[in-house]
Amino acid sequence: MSGGIPTKNPLVVQIYTDILNRPVKICASDQACALGAAVLGAAAAPEATTGYKDANEIAAALGKVQDKVYTPNPEQARIYDQLYADYLTLHEYFGKGGNDVMRRLNALRRQ
Repeated sequence: MSGGIPTKNPLVVQIYTDILNRPVKICASDQACALGAAVLGAAAAPEATTGYKDANEIAAALGKVQDKVYTPNPEQARIYDQLYADYLTLHEYFGKGGNDVMRRLNALRRQ
């Protein structure tokens, strides 16, 4: 992750980690977007100029991450997986017309 929130709010990073159920690292650069633009700009130049074959090599050389690795909490990850499954069910039910309850509720509100 990059940006100000991950460096200032470990709780948000842990929530993302649990939702993704994958380890998360934080970019060491305070200017990750600018660094990414520089990597892509350098990748557009010939290898003879930069000394790098492609953007992956440049990113590996210039990109750094903080030492701390956030690891998922298995119990929290399981709960987020359940919530997402329920969300998908509700989306099918309400969002794709599994029934007309939303139309009925809207009509009732207009009365």
